[in-house]
Amino acid sequence: MLTKKQKNILDYIQGCHQKNGYSPSHEEIRKHFKLSSVSTVSHYIKILQKKGYIKRAKNAARGVEIGEKDAVINIPFKGYIAAGQPIEAIEEYETITVPKNLVSTSGQHFALGVKGDSMIDEGIFDGDTVIIRKQSNVENGETAIALINGNEVTLKKIFKEKNRIRLQPANPNLKPLYVKSVVIQGKVISAFRNIEEQEKRNSDGTKFQRPYFEKDGISIFRDDILKIASIPNASIDLIVTSPPYNVDIHYNSHADNLTYEDYLEFTKKWIKRCFDLAKSEGRFLLNIPLDKNKGGQKSVGADITRIAKDIGWKYHSTIIWNEGNISRRTAWGSFMSASAPYVIAPVELILVLYKDSWKKTGGSRKNDITKQEFMDWTNGIWTFPGQSKKGAGGHPAPFPVELPRRCIKLFSFIDDTVLDPFLGSGSTLIAACLHNRKGVGVDIDKDYCDIAIRRLQQEAKIKIN
Repeated sequence: MLTKKQKNILDYIQGCHQKNGYSPSHEEIRKHFKLSSVSTVSHYIKILQKKGYIKRAKNAARGVEIGEKDAVINIPFKGYIAAGQPIEAIEEYETITVPKNLVSTSGQHFALGVKGDSMIDEGIFDGDTVIIRKQSNVENGETAIALINGNEVTLKKIFKEKNRIRLQPANPNLKPLYVKSVVIQGKVISAFRNIEEQEKRNSDGTKFQRPYFEKDGISIFRDDILKIASIPNASIDLIVTSPPYNVDIHYNSHADNLTYEDYLEFTKKWIKRCFDLAKSEGRFLLNIPLDKNKGGQKSVGADITRIAKDIGWKYHSTIIWNEGNISRRTAWGSFMSASAPYVIAPVELILVLYKDSWKKTGGSRKNDITKQEFMDWTNGIWTFPGQSKKGAGGHPAPFPVELPRRCIKLFSFIDDTVLDPFLGSGSTLIAACLHNRKGVGVDIDKDYCDIAIRRLQQEAKIKIN
């Protein structure tokens, strides 16, 4: 069996060979999958060679050849099947040629094109082709082609339960389908994608979307951080962000008045997404409230810290940001009485978290921080003013460029990639651009993306053609 990454690399090699008549070089494989080095490619090539899928020619730039396992075979292609909701039964209408190693040594086989994303956790994506071995039974948990209602077919994992059959998608965002009976038409043996389709995707199979704005190493995506597929996993060096605080701020495209439980669930999802996007040595600088009293006293800082640690982020330290905002005192409780006083600290937190290893050994290792900045900023109390709404182009909840500026210079190297998953008015990208880092920002709201672009023009002097 091959892992998903091994299978993706093999698919790419096979696709290039079919398309061009020759296989890709190690460097082309490295660039296509955004791997860290050619030696990493060599590691995967050795595995595929050991398993008999490829052969290697010595002293050749394109020294990868299709192995004996990759003799081809013709099988029927029966059309398209939904990896999602069932579609009408399909009929055979052509024959395709596939590598022989993708089929079983016995039995009859056919191929189906996949539509939908319900099986992505099984490495089967929209546009892939699956190879099916004809059989009428499968074991619990195996992926199969199921005929339901006499004329609908679907691609799902099959589970036989008491008095019903569960058709389970391999996508945590989708719900299972329950039926009384099904007719199993075959078991999924393998999946592959053609090179034209793969070239439109990231290495994990997700569809690529071009940035809303891209210039001078700065990219802005008008997208949802929970759904974006255009940022490769394990590609980010530093994340600096200030997420919605859930204090009923009137954003254009975000509800900032969730129940506290829903807010924490949302927080869990986006912090997990950031964890996936971060490199092994990635760092996470998270600006959040210490606590809140609107809608009841809540220990926001403590709760979000716990969520981040449960996800896998490791705790390093906390910076206290004193912005001198005494307006945070929104209620006295009982005045000059021990009856029910409210204690509200006019500060915010900047959590300092990291993924696997705190010590950075990768990247350019070039610093631009001065001795005085280092001495001042390693003191965990930072005092500087907040950002006015007017100065941030009208964004309702901006933070000053000084915050990401300090985070970027203290915790990243020159040329590192910095992400802000809640771009807002663009402060993080401005700081990244001014200090020679690559910047990636994500925001679902077009107006805020436009505000960030205008500020990049004005404050970072990015020229728009």
